[in-house]
Amino acid sequence: MIHLGKKASTAVPVLCAVSLALGACNADSAPAGTIHTDSAGVGIATAVAPRWGPGEGWTVSGTPTLDIGRVSGDSEYLFDHVIGAVRLSTGDIVIGDRGSGELRRYDSGGTFVWRAAGSGEGPGEHRFLSFLGLLPGDSLVTNSGRIQIFSPDGQFVRGLRFDPPTGLRPSLVFGASARHLAMTFSDPGTLAREGIVRWPGLHIATFSLADGTVRILSDVPGAEWSVTAREDGGFAIGRYHFAKGPRFAFVPERLAVVDTEAFNVRWLSLEDGSITRILRRTDPLPEVTSAHVEALEPEQRDEPRAPNLPALRSIQLDAAGNLWVEPYVVPGAESLPFEVYDREGVWLGSVAMPPGLRQGLSSAPSLWIGEDYVLGVWVDELEVEYVRMYELVKEN
Repeated sequence: MIHLGKKASTAVPVLCAVSLALGACNADSAPAGTIHTDSAGVGIATAVAPRWGPGEGWTVSGTPTLDIGRVSGDSEYLFDHVIGAVRLSTGDIVIGDRGSGELRRYDSGGTFVWRAAGSGEGPGEHRFLSFLGLLPGDSLVTNSGRIQIFSPDGQFVRGLRFDPPTGLRPSLVFGASARHLAMTFSDPGTLAREGIVRWPGLHIATFSLADGTVRILSDVPGAEWSVTAREDGGFAIGRYHFAKGPRFAFVPERLAVVDTEAFNVRWLSLEDGSITRILRRTDPLPEVTSAHVEALEPEQRDEPRAPNLPALRSIQLDAAGNLWVEPYVVPGAESLPFEVYDREGVWLGSVAMPPGLRQGLSSAPSLWIGEDYVLGVWVDELEVEYVRMYELVKEN
């Protein structure tokens, strides 16, 4: 069965190429949009052209409705690497600050309410805070090499430790739901060859918040590195510019993963890791040009680099389960509008973010998108961090 998007477009040649493979194409009348097919019970959406036309779609306001942070002054408004921000049911905001290890709560107007946790090894403290998530009832969950749960008023409730499968190491927590965390475990293995190597291997898993049980869902290759042999028989790992690697996104009961070597986003079952849906684009990867190389730091321009750019920079899932894809740009370049796809994989269109919002952090979410707001870290010309919220207006 094939379902097509609503609007015509100049993308007819691409659509025809796909349609011919499926059996038919009329270049004079072929509609463009999103092609839905099925393979062994897995729905596949091939995005060809956006549904929104000129003047249609969603917008993010240019002026923040909430602005928390200062250049100097009271410490509760100064941040040293914000790693998470969540909006409670009351409208209050809780922010996780890596530098201090603290959780800080602010009311809906941005006024400081309390601080909790801090840097340390004890219960309710963080040695290296790397994740903050929201649980039902406005409870909070953090990762700092161990999982800790806090009440809505910042009181430590309980902690859980990782018990990974043999040979694996906890590497990244990237989402939370009522029952579990979504995370990855790395498998360092042994480097055995020179060249461009995907390393270390990653295992996508869920971590039970009830008893700490780990369930491996799927395996994915790690990021690309340039590996050279050393005289002592070992190997040295170096940067590989424009490297490909996996990206993850999670909201309660929905987990998406993509490898940036191709635009092929997979949704995984949280029960057994099977693929439940695929969203893909067939555009070829852009070639790396001299302009891309010149955008690197001077000392990096002779280092190994890929011949093509990654398919994308990051992915996000909003509160409604829509997928937001950030196009790839070289470091230092102005970010491009996000491409938005609905829960069925239909390419809706593009939504621009306010300039200055930190985007594209592959290690963890850097934007948090609700039903009617975008919450993110805004950075000024002095690299001072602010947490800002903007209105998300949905008009089709």
